[in-house]
Amino acid sequence: MVPSDDSVNMWDYKDAVLYKNLIKQARDIILVISTDGKIIEANQAAVNAYGYSLNELRSMCIYDLRSPDTLSQVDDQIRMAYQNGILFRTFHVRRNGERFPVEVNSQQVQLPEGEAVFSIVRDITEAVAIETVLRESEEKYSVLNEELTSAYEELLASEEELRQQFTELLVREEIISRQNVILTSLHDTAVGLMHKIDLDDLLAMIVSSATHLRGTPDGFISLVDEEAGVFDRKVAVGAFTQDIIKRIKVTEGLLGRVYSTGQIAIANDYNTWEHRLQHPFFDETHYVVIIPLRRGIKVIGALGLAFAEQGRSLAEHEVALLQRFADLAAIALDNATLVRSYKNELQERRQAEAALKTSQASNQALINAIPDPMFIIKRDGKFVDYKASKEQLFMSPDWFLGKTVFELFPAEIATKMQHSVELVLASGDIQNFEYQLTVHGEVEHYEVRIVVSGEDEVLAINRNITDRKRMEERLKFLSLHDALTEVYNRAYFEEQMKQIQRLSNGSAGIIICDVDGLKMVNDTLGHTMGDTVLRAVAGILKSCCSSSDLIARIGGDEFAILLPGNSLKEIASCCQRVRENIDSYNAQNPTVPISLSIGLAVCTQPPLDIDALLKQADDSMYREKLHRQKSTRSAIVKALMKALEARDYITEGHGDRLQDLIEAFADVLELPETSIADLRLLARFHDIGKVGIPDGILFKPDRLTEEEWVIMRQHCEIGYRIAVSAPDLVPIADWILKHQEWWNGQGYPLGLAGEAIPIECRMLSIVDAFDAMTSDRPYRQALSKEEAIAELYRCAGRQFDPNLVDKFGILIQTF
Repeated sequence: MVPSDDSVNMWDYKDAVLYKNLIKQARDIILVISTDGKIIEANQAAVNAYGYSLNELRSMCIYDLRSPDTLSQVDDQIRMAYQNGILFRTFHVRRNGERFPVEVNSQQVQLPEGEAVFSIVRDITEAVAIETVLRESEEKYSVLNEELTSAYEELLASEEELRQQFTELLVREEIISRQNVILTSLHDTAVGLMHKIDLDDLLAMIVSSATHLRGTPDGFISLVDEEAGVFDRKVAVGAFTQDIIKRIKVTEGLLGRVYSTGQIAIANDYNTWEHRLQHPFFDETHYVVIIPLRRGIKVIGALGLAFAEQGRSLAEHEVALLQRFADLAAIALDNATLVRSYKNELQERRQAEAALKTSQASNQALINAIPDPMFIIKRDGKFVDYKASKEQLFMSPDWFLGKTVFELFPAEIATKMQHSVELVLASGDIQNFEYQLTVHGEVEHYEVRIVVSGEDEVLAINRNITDRKRMEERLKFLSLHDALTEVYNRAYFEEQMKQIQRLSNGSAGIIICDVDGLKMVNDTLGHTMGDTVLRAVAGILKSCCSSSDLIARIGGDEFAILLPGNSLKEIASCCQRVRENIDSYNAQNPTVPISLSIGLAVCTQPPLDIDALLKQADDSMYREKLHRQKSTRSAIVKALMKALEARDYITEGHGDRLQDLIEAFADVLELPETSIADLRLLARFHDIGKVGIPDGILFKPDRLTEEEWVIMRQHCEIGYRIAVSAPDLVPIADWILKHQEWWNGQGYPLGLAGEAIPIECRMLSIVDAFDAMTSDRPYRQALSKEEAIAELYRCAGRQFDPNLVDKFGILIQTF
């Protein structure tokens, strides 16, 4: 929209309003004073501090706010402010007559109305109190020093009898004297910090003073960069000036501990601390102390000192003094930051006044950059102007311009919006509220922010917050539900149990369900399949329960159902429905059958002891689990065996050929007849672990990548875990684990070599390789027996046992 002359004037006025808003929102008192001492402008902080209204302040002079005993200084201070600016301390008076100390930073400014003094007034009651405490401490220790001197003179008369007591008093005197020196230094340093207004100089002084106080050459100061989530080192001395890590995450090391706790962090043996920074400098660093710089309870930075001396540490009172120093430094840091901020603001204001047209263009560009639609609304609620957003408006401008909020919105929303417009015009405060509308058949959520735009109009910024609302609803859902199965989580389940227990006539039943063999499914087929099983169990439980029943996942493989009432028959019926639905599921999904161990308990009469009820159901479930544990594993293993037999290389006769070959090989080696059955079992199921390998890798026609080989090599360990879970395969479990070992130790997974590899595994590797070479593959044709035997001899001594290769070669000639 091209603005008219009237709309340009409107934005000129809005610049002034925005500038005034900046003054109003400052935390410190701001007063704009004319040459004759009259208060031209003040902010909300001034209203809060003095107790006068804004209009009352504008009708007063600076003399009215000064303590009577300081009035003689006012004229000279105004004059000095006009000349070079002035920073001084004095006392102001509140409306109720209360006198309080302030620090005033006054500078001459040029306003459209003429010259004036821009004063930043800070209430320094707390700082003065600290200084008073320091002075009183100094006086106290001075008196104590005199008393000690007198006591010393008296003790000289009885030196032989009281020598030990005299020595102790000397030690106390030395400690007190040292503390007195430290307190004096702390006081001088605090005064110096308070008068430093340049931020860089202040940071350098803080580090220098801290290292001097504690007698170490190595120190630094870091400030928190909230946006980046790091501590950014600003000033360093001593060894810290080296290229040591300058930016550290707020979650790492001692700095991270300070940021999370707001307390001092100390490492007595930093060079051996497990979380130390890895830099050669810290190899010789023994003692490190980090002190937080705080604004209220928020950590805004940290001061660090390091000591290389062995056994060096700080006493508790020395650490406390450092924290007091850091607190004073944080106040000074705030002061310097604020002064820098105000200087920048004044400089920006002068630049804006020197180039008003450029400023207008910049402001307009800034407004255009705001992605949300903005509207100008008059006091009577009429829409008179707008700026479109990147998103299309849900109504045409011709439809809403010139109309009131009551003509455009439902009565409830219109009333709230009109009330907000009136509040903004009356108080000048920003107003926010949310509402929802049905747009194109969908419920959309909006947030409106209303600010003063002119004497009789406001600027309303309308933001679509539908996505945020949906996210909040999702987060609320996840706070009560398990993210994987979408049934309730343990926290919500326990809260509901407590509520039921608080009822005087409460009664309930609990069903505990544990998924049998889930770990085995995760270990063999992967956690994705395990997650599928858990979601299926949750679905079965939902289908068996009524809307009043509460289903929750209370552990990795454990579910609980909380049922109102005390009917054992109904709860047992629910358990039966669960078992029937599981049987139905397994009939349709035989590859990975589900097995649940179920326990139940019912409270038939008050009072209800929910913990005892839960334990009773849990014990019942575990009894059933122990009873069916072996059968569950066997069922899963049998399903995996069927899956293995369904693989292409099994249906091609690979397993049958291996069984015949290895049996014949065993006869040649004259192995006992009792081992033949286990060898045939090994030939058939040595690769059972491949059921846990993705088909995309297992049947890939091209060469596997290094990452794919890592996954493929896991099939030995997967097969071992399956075998030890199945009674029929336990005798060959160790052979399954080691069947890919090489004679030279270059195999996997254990890297065994020579005769450390079981002979059964050495036999299988030869038989398996021979059958693979003499069988057709998608990527090559089968080799002849002669070519395959030649390849076995070529790899003998490296992959295969050379003695067994010789005997296998003789077998093949007659086989």
